[in-house]
Amino acid sequence: MSNNPFQSAFDKLNANKYKLRNRSLRDRIKSLSALEKAILKNRQNFREAVFNDFRKPHLETDITELYVVLKEIRYTKARLRSWMLSENIATPLALLGTSAQVIKESKGVCLIIAPWNYPINLCLGPMVSAIAAGNAIVLKPSEHTPHTSAELKKFISANFKENEVMVIEGGKETSEQLLTLPFDHIFFTGSPGIGTLVMESAAKNLTSVTLELGGKSPVYVHHDADIKDAAAKINAAKYVNSGQSCIAPDYVLAHSDIANELADELKIASCRFYDPENVEKNSYASIVNSDQYNRLLMLSGYEETNENNKELRLLPPMIVMDVHPESELMKKEIFGPIMPILKVQSEKEAIEIMQKHHETLAIYIFSRNKKIKETFRKGTSSGSICYNECAVQFLNPALPFGGIHGSGIGRSHGKAGFMTFSNERVVFNQRIGLTTAKLLYPPYSKFKKILVDLLLKYF
Repeated sequence: MSNNPFQSAFDKLNANKYKLRNRSLRDRIKSLSALEKAILKNRQNFREAVFNDFRKPHLETDITELYVVLKEIRYTKARLRSWMLSENIATPLALLGTSAQVIKESKGVCLIIAPWNYPINLCLGPMVSAIAAGNAIVLKPSEHTPHTSAELKKFISANFKENEVMVIEGGKETSEQLLTLPFDHIFFTGSPGIGTLVMESAAKNLTSVTLELGGKSPVYVHHDADIKDAAAKINAAKYVNSGQSCIAPDYVLAHSDIANELADELKIASCRFYDPENVEKNSYASIVNSDQYNRLLMLSGYEETNENNKELRLLPPMIVMDVHPESELMKKEIFGPIMPILKVQSEKEAIEIMQKHHETLAIYIFSRNKKIKETFRKGTSSGSICYNECAVQFLNPALPFGGIHGSGIGRSHGKAGFMTFSNERVVFNQRIGLTTAKLLYPPYSKFKKILVDLLLKYF
């Protein structure tokens, strides 16, 4: 008898996984449509929950949390029929008489561990793919956004049966207890450090994992870039959610010819997000908790004097010029509204700096020059590389999203997400009676030697 407090919940889902695996296309789409309708109906509750956790503006919640999930649902519904189709596999001459297919089956019971920075998007988004693939699901939202976590629990309980999808709230201990259970797949979004622990726990049950992590996603701005355009796009990606985004630009490598001009434009553009004289009307989220707020204060060296900002955990956008590649700001992912700018003399120098860090989720290049773009693509590695834009790739559900090495394992969104939660199962059929395979059974006669020689040479 297991003493794990979540064993009975897991058993309930596990007992239902074959029924869910065999759900028809119609039933899966029906479930996704119900989820879509419920999100729209619950829009205001979600907005308020996220605002209560870290003062995220309502429209920002609509765009970065709800719209992303709704788009994922609609994209999936429109294409799920083709994704579910079995694939007929050609029969080689040496296997005449056989036929084979690859079918997509659900993995079973899946655990989705979501982070605090986009607590709805990064919880319900993977769930869309898991439902589409026919899985039973446990959602573990972050304890650092308690209002949203409670709202998600209430929302899921109202719209799904307990043996289909359930939410389990809690902190570190809860996650550790869940990770001891033999899930069929674990989808984790969070820091590389915790991702390592998730992978270690999953290995004990030989559970497959998807890890959406992070890293120091760099920006390079070449001297031929449109500086105003680049500044607007970099700022939008950096300061949405107050910099608490895994694909936010972490630092800027600016060609020395335009570095000062870029810094000036970035300062101008940042005022659109943050107005110290009118905090209530800011289009700017708070830092999620005091620990993160104090960490960012120490990292930046900024001395907060505004008591209102302290109370609300508001950290103004900061641009730090002439940062050294070995400084504290360059050692770990910043995950906040601090923008280091490093001056470089060439694209070669920029690439050398990028290569010193772990591969990231994204690299952003601002240039008009095709050759420069190709140089960065060939000289770096990342989950995505974007030219003259930042972070918008996440909004396209047709694009596989994920990292490489330290920034993640596996892919999500669209068909990639469906395949993440699916097992490609081979169905192989052989005729009864004489087969080509039987011709090669022992004993190994001279005739069979001739057959093998022909097989090696021609087939």
